[in-house]
Parts: sequence; structure tokens; C-alpha cells
Amino acid sequence: MSDRSFPLNCWYMAAWADEVRDTLLARRLFGRPIVMARFHDGAAVAFDDRCPHRFAPLSLGRLKGDRIECGYHGLQFGRSGACIANPGGGGHFPPGTRTRAYPLVERHRILWIWPGDPALADEGTIPDLALIPPAGGHDNIGNYLHVKANWLLETDNIMDLTHVGFLHDGSLGNATMRAAEVKVSEQDGTIRAVLWMPDTLCGFGPMQGQPCDQWNNVVWMAPSIMMMDFGAVPPGAEPIQDKGAYAFHIFTPETEQSTHYFFGSSGSYGDDEAWIPAMVREAQSRVFLAEDNPMVEGVADRMGGEDFWSLKPAILPSDAAAIRVRRRIAQMCREERSAVIADKVNLVTA
Repeated sequence: MSDRSFPLNCWYMAAWADEVRDTLLARRLFGRPIVMARFHDGAAVAFDDRCPHRFAPLSLGRLKGDRIECGYHGLQFGRSGACIANPGGGGHFPPGTRTRAYPLVERHRILWIWPGDPALADEGTIPDLALIPPAGGHDNIGNYLHVKANWLLETDNIMDLTHVGFLHDGSLGNATMRAAEVKVSEQDGTIRAVLWMPDTLCGFGPMQGQPCDQWNNVVWMAPSIMMMDFGAVPPGAEPIQDKGAYAFHIFTPETEQSTHYFFGSSGSYGDDEAWIPAMVREAQSRVFLAEDNPMVEGVADRMGGEDFWSLKPAILPSDAAAIRVRRRIAQMCREERSAVIADKVNLVTA
């Protein structure tokens, strides 16, 4: 792709918080090698995974209290990314020796990274995922898949609720989903798709195989967070607020052609329902690996690295939510490029 498909001035999920404990975690994000660590006071940090001396991966070094020590020649870097010690060479190092440090915030059991201009990083814009419960309850948190496809193909897949009736027929879906109407709306910067299926057979969960009225809704929050609520009640019964289940799908670009896929679910479960999260975890992992992943990676392979719009896709009514998301992301990227151009013009004319 000639242009970057992802905006940078926004928060992305870098890792589950409990992935970063007492060892260094290396992860490529946005085409950049990143290293994450948790210092002795519990604060997590994210740096470019490259020592400014001889460009060795810092992730091959050591975590020492409140610093990362390069494994090649021992330079040590503090939480700002600045070199603060050189155990060799008489302790000397050039002034200004540093690696880039990224804003990294721990919230909702997630580590959020800001890859763009750090001066614009506002913690108040971190997506509200309060539905992810605190640690220790009955939930299904911490799942991960690596996908060989552009992150927007994954977003397309989740925002298209009608694919469930075909791709997941016999696992999560059923024939009713194939013909169900999807209603799409926008509010406060989010994009919502709503699928209501009365008088059907429940395709998933405790009522699986039983007659029911079923719903499946998804809300997109910029840039790559999708919260889904789904549930079922006996035919004609009123849906019970907060007694369905919630699934979340979060995508972070690794490169233009690969994606980190974080997912999980939560719900209002009592102690006598503690088995449900484990059942959901097994079903999600099995379905995503056996059905979604091969299809999305197959789409990426057939696209051959071409831009989505350059291939002139046939757009169906059921694509409305996914197309709105793509257009919003494209707008965010255009605005970032325009801001960069404006800054360069201002520098030239100043």
C-alpha cells in the first residue's frame, strides 16, 4: 500500500497488562520494533527496541529495577528513554543518547500505546472499556491471535454481522442471520450495527439450540476497538438489560500486512455460572482459528497487497457499517497528513 492505512495520533492496544511482568516483551507495532517492560514501581514503559549505540535489540538485554540494560554493551535507559548509565568505557556516553519512549497507559487490564506525536497524547481519549471487569471475576480475558492480514480486513469482518450466518453456520450462526436486517447508526464518534433476530434457534450460549429471540450488536470505537453485545431470551420475552454477554475485538497493526488480534468476553455471571466464561473462551478460540482466521488471511492473499478500493469491491447493504469505519479511518489518516504538510509549510515560511 502506498499510504499508511492506520492513523498514529490515537491510542492502540499494545498488550494485555499481565503480559508485561518481570521480563522484557518485544512486539512489532505499526511496523516498528517495540520493547515493553515493567519497572520496579509497577509502571509499564514502551521504547523503540533499538539501542542508539550499535542498534542492538533492547529486548535482548536485561530489566534492572527502573532501567533497561542493553545486552550488547551495557548502556542503561531510564523511563524517559534517555541513557542514564554506561557501566563500561569509564561511564562516558554522548549527551542526548536516548531511544524513543512512547506514551503507555495501563487501563481496563490493557496497556495502551500512543504511536504518534506525544504532545497530542490525551489519556482522556482512551476508549472506555469499563465493561471489561476487574481481575478476579468470572470472565474470559487475555486471548490473542496473530493474523497475516491488514488490520482493516479484521475490522471489516467484525463489523459485518451477516457473515456469521454463513462462515459460522453450525458454530455461532444459523440461517436466520443470513436474511436478518442490519441497522447502522453513528453517535458520539462511534459506529453501531444492530442485528435483531426474533423467533429463531439460539446459536450460542446456555440456550443453544432452543427457540429464542436473539440479538447481536457491535459498536466501533476509533481506531480499532469493537465491543459486541449478544444474547437471547425466550420468544416474546423482553431482553434483560446487562444479562447478555459482551465480547470485545481489538486490532493493532503489526505491519500493513499483519495484525495483532486481542479478544475476550465478559458477562453477568454468578458463581453457579462460572463455567460459562470457560465455554465461551474455548468456542471463541476454536471458531476464530478454524473459521475467521483462514478466511481473512485468504482474503488478504487474494488481494495480493493491493489497496482495497483500487480493486473496486462490490458493496452490499450489509457492508454499511464496515464501509463507514473504513471511511472514518481514511479521514483520520488524511487529517494527519494534512497537519504534517501544514507544519512543514509553516517551517518554510517562518
